Amino acid sequence: MKAYIKNLSSYLPENILTNYDLEKKLDTNNDWIVTRTGIEERRIADKNESSANMAIKAVKKLIEKNENISDADAVIVATSTKSYTFPSTAGLIQKEFNIKNSCLAFDISAACSGYIYALNTAASLIESGECKKVLIVATEKCSDIINWEDRSTAILFGDGVSVALIETREDNDSGVIIATDIGSEPNDEILIVKGGGSAEPITEKNVEDKLNSISMEGTEVFKKAVTTFDETIRKTVKSANLELNDLNLIITHQANTRIMNSVAKKLGLDDSKFYVNIQKYGNTSAASVGIAFTEAFEKNAIKKGDYVLLTAFGAGLTWGSTLIKF
Repeated sequence: MKAYIKNLSSYLPENILTNYDLEKKLDTNNDWIVTRTGIEERRIADKNESSANMAIKAVKKLIEKNENISDADAVIVATSTKSYTFPSTAGLIQKEFNIKNSCLAFDISAACSGYIYALNTAASLIESGECKKVLIVATEKCSDIINWEDRSTAILFGDGVSVALIETREDNDSGVIIATDIGSEPNDEILIVKGGGSAEPITEKNVEDKLNSISMEGTEVFKKAVTTFDETIRKTVKSANLELNDLNLIITHQANTRIMNSVAKKLGLDDSKFYVNIQKYGNTSAASVGIAFTEAFEKNAIKKGDYVLLTAFGAGLTWGSTLIKF
């Protein structure tokens, strides 16, 4: 039994926040941001648009592609910005689309690796025979957890959603997941949102202190990301009995173009093998890999016979890769 990518969709809020807009609020400028990150603009959700609202819009776009999800065996949502502590965002999606009650519905928290965690979990559920159809959604409203006075993080993040429908097939035709890798390393120091959980419940004081916003040691995250991307990509390719040069397209978590360039150099691959759309959307955390994957798929940048590798690294620390044969 094989898991394969049946279809993809994504959603980006209409509101565009450019680097020039940020120049008016922060001690920064467009050239500085582009040089250090590759980002030119990002999408920001409306105040009344929750991560669940955005997820529902993205799933509707999947259904508009003539996909049926009412009989999905599982709904997996990857998010660090869930609408409620409970119920799960997956449960809200199940309710909105009248998905059968026997469906598994749960959220996972793996930060920027969330899409890969959800995708690899879906593949395992299908390959085990537990499920035949799995809907995965990565939805993030990062704008709610940004300190807009901190130029080191405010310039990086945007909002968005990516969706994938994973089904079962017995042949090795287009879209089959042929190898996966997943991992984690405990580290609550270099990338964290300290406020909002039971360790630091929301209070007037910690809101004033911006504890409910992203705290990141950028240099340490950069170094760890480059090393980890190199390791997980090599491990995944090797497990499929392929060589790095067999890869036609690599879609990494869209965090920073300098990270992608460094990974390409470390792997000995040309930058052209890496799909990049960070310039338009910034870092959308769990949603970023899927947004780029959907865009590449819809632009016909992926051809039959291609080997496409998806890979991500995020807070936790977490990481993972998924290799797909089209």
